[in-house]
Amino acid sequence: MKLTAEQLLDILGQLPQASRCHLALSGGLDSCVLLHLLAELRSQLPHELHAIHVHHGLQPDADSWQVHCEQLCQEYRIPLQTVQLKLAVNNGESLEAAAREARYQALAANMGEGDLLLTAQHQDDQAETLLLQLLRGSGPAGLAAMPALAGFGQGWLARPLLSFSREALEAYAKEHQLEWREDPSNRDLRFDRNFIRHQVMPLLRSRWPAAATTLSRAARFSGELLMLVREEAEEDLAKARDETDTLSIPVLKQLNSIRLRNLLRHWISAAGAPLPSSKKLARIEHEAVNGRADAVPLIRWSGWEVRRYRDRLFLNPAQVIDLPIRPLSWPRGKELKLPDGLGRLVLQPGDEGVSAKRWQQAEVEVRFRQGGERCQLPGQGHHRPLKKLLQEWGVPPWEREQLPLVYMDGELAAVPGRCVCQPFQARSGEDAIVVDWVKHGIPSNDSND
Repeated sequence: MKLTAEQLLDILGQLPQASRCHLALSGGLDSCVLLHLLAELRSQLPHELHAIHVHHGLQPDADSWQVHCEQLCQEYRIPLQTVQLKLAVNNGESLEAAAREARYQALAANMGEGDLLLTAQHQDDQAETLLLQLLRGSGPAGLAAMPALAGFGQGWLARPLLSFSREALEAYAKEHQLEWREDPSNRDLRFDRNFIRHQVMPLLRSRWPAAATTLSRAARFSGELLMLVREEAEEDLAKARDETDTLSIPVLKQLNSIRLRNLLRHWISAAGAPLPSSKKLARIEHEAVNGRADAVPLIRWSGWEVRRYRDRLFLNPAQVIDLPIRPLSWPRGKELKLPDGLGRLVLQPGDEGVSAKRWQQAEVEVRFRQGGERCQLPGQGHHRPLKKLLQEWGVPPWEREQLPLVYMDGELAAVPGRCVCQPFQARSGEDAIVVDWVKHGIPSNDSND
């Protein structure tokens, strides 16, 4: 299919409205073609047009690529922003993957709310991506390869050239006498994508000339299927999840194995956690969901963990926190920062809480459970073990040791987000202070019953 400005204009017209449009400009063939097309259409575009060039510094000619991008944008009268990167590659990490991740982070950082980012991947790129994902044993999300449109940063990322072949882009560049820069690393067969591009795809085309087209179409079909799969996961998740973002085990047990794993992947991804391996996911299914009721399963991966308590499934960052043995003094202030990973305690006025007068006069400390703590709840005539109260409140066992306890003049005065002990409760008409525990940015005042 021949590539024309009119075809691109039709594709752009189907994208979300945006006040600003950014083009990721590398200086290679693909992005130079897209830049020329956008320059031709500029008077018909509903948004401002900008270009962003990410300078990796990985190649000796990287400076000349930047100069080339600057010259093109000056000729087309399109504003250009250049971002300099200093890559730090961890042991065992792919340089190609690190560069790609850093590039997208830099692009996202330069987008405003509702902005549109255009990249120039084409049909052949899509086919290569699908083959890579197949060889990695990816699931539906991987087999959908690169979506034509996806949320990105504060706005959107669109790939308007996915329907066009590399051959069509080369023909357009030749017709309009465009100049571009070739990245010599694109010939390096040590990179998986380059091996597929230069060794595998030519062999496939020798037998199936339309291989890139059919593979790209398969990726599109996988993307459509993925949308249905996610919609089903959202429906199942709505039935199983409560306001604390935990899942009901009885509801999960009503799902067949395929729908259950689909829901778990969706739940984990929505929390911003990396997906567990197939073996870890199977352990969550068999040990945490379908395991014995009296078992205490713990499944960890990549800094995250899943646990079960009282027929609920919990997903949290896996933390090993060195709790202080000595009390933490709380000087006169509205906030106290707790040890790393435990958040902070904050004060705010309220109708019910600690007596503000007593707070001002007392020596305030924060301690962590040692065992044997007792609290007399307002309206009750006797003290009760804190252990029993935590059980009644449904606080999971692994969270109890990390629970900060507020002491005033050496006595347990408040359990933040849970209760105030007598005699520290403010009387009717007296100024009160509410102590909230803010962890991971969310106040922990979810229950007092």
